[in-house]
Amino acid sequence: MSKFDIDEQKIYDMFSLISVDSSKIADRVKTRLHKENTKIPMKNHRHWTKSAVAAIVMSVVLVAAATATALGGFNWFIERFNPDFSEIVEPVENYSENQGIRMEVIGAQKYDNRAIVYLSLQDTTGQNRLTEQTDFRDGFSVKMNPREIGDGEEVLSSMSWQQKIIYFDEDTNTIYYEFNITADADSPLSDPLELGSFLIYLGKRAYEEPIDISLAEIDESATTTIIDQEQIWGGSNLPDDLSFIKSVLTPGYYTDMPHGEKEQWVSNVGIIDGKFHVQIGRSSGGEFGPNDANISLVDSEGNIISPDYELMLYGNEDNRLLSHEEDDYYDTAYKYNEYVFSVSKEYLNKYTLYYAGTVYTGVEGSWRVAVNLSDSNKDIRTCTNDIPVDGHLFEYITLSPLGLQVRGSYEGEDCMTSSMKVELETVDGIIPLNFGGGSEDPKNHTFNSSWDTNAPFDIEKVISIIIEDTRIPIK
Repeated sequence: MSKFDIDEQKIYDMFSLISVDSSKIADRVKTRLHKENTKIPMKNHRHWTKSAVAAIVMSVVLVAAATATALGGFNWFIERFNPDFSEIVEPVENYSENQGIRMEVIGAQKYDNRAIVYLSLQDTTGQNRLTEQTDFRDGFSVKMNPREIGDGEEVLSSMSWQQKIIYFDEDTNTIYYEFNITADADSPLSDPLELGSFLIYLGKRAYEEPIDISLAEIDESATTTIIDQEQIWGGSNLPDDLSFIKSVLTPGYYTDMPHGEKEQWVSNVGIIDGKFHVQIGRSSGGEFGPNDANISLVDSEGNIISPDYELMLYGNEDNRLLSHEEDDYYDTAYKYNEYVFSVSKEYLNKYTLYYAGTVYTGVEGSWRVAVNLSDSNKDIRTCTNDIPVDGHLFEYITLSPLGLQVRGSYEGEDCMTSSMKVELETVDGIIPLNFGGGSEDPKNHTFNSSWDTNAPFDIEKVISIIIEDTRIPIK
């Protein structure tokens, strides 16, 4: 027995005979999406019949399905944003999702130890956690093949990248990025190319506000004796001789910070040896939350008094201050920063205690995407001649559509490749390159340096590389 009534069965039978060309529908939908909405006055209509509603719902489903397959992919991304390196990247469309955030590699291309990648982040939870401040920071990673220096011994390779936001779509809470990645010249990127991250910074909030403490009521407070400066782990503006520091404030809890985050608090305040001390506590560990506080005193006219110096102290779970001679750094549960001002008790009522700092938000997780790409070695040129340039020996040169990379050595104390002018001579004219970064080994006087192009170039048209006044022909 059919589950449809007579009218619904007719509608179903009619739609079963319809053949839909989704590509044409998708094109019309994309065109309509770019047009401005026009308000049209609505006339009074009679109520929709049940069968008419069913037909409209079916039509919406068909259009929505066509739109979903036509929008958001590689071709849509290239047509919509026309990124700088669109000519050389190939479609990928692989993704990894964790903690309600989807990281998708839309397109990419790899040249041995260099790569250009277009990827997106999207919050799939509907909470709209992503902002224009969202960043991978030190969580971003690219897998490299390890280098061997003989006898099976491997050395760590360095990797750098330039990252820029192409577009932030507030409606879908999606950010589109371009990553220009460079590894050491003798450290090729893995095949397949593997990208990942273990954390994503979502945003930050900056604060510059008074701390709710009445300084007129500040008096001497509980202190902890410092023995031979063993409890002092660092600080700022400190003299070489710290023997004058005999005690610090005893860690505890005094009040909340203006941001209200539980990971950071005012640990203690008080007068020691006639000077005003403020101690800020912070939980150790974790990638997000408040950064180190900037504490100052401000008078009624807005004049700012900075602390004379700042001490860095570490404590365990029981708030006992750790000694770097007897304790292990990894036992640290809390970090304390103590700020000392040359303001005596009788003048404190003239000032307000101010805090400036930033609170970072983010998520920790695991995002990893493996990208299979076609062989691009045909678009790489190498030169292994030792070419002297202003006290530097360019020993290994690699040229790809992403730019130039050099491995070599230098004389003197400093490597000066970052200030060198580098250009490519082509059959169509001169292409200037921008210094992209690199690494150096001061002990062995060796370097890895790279120069980037603003747009891909045809490597077959390159005649020579010009570094300062040295011209290097390309065969």
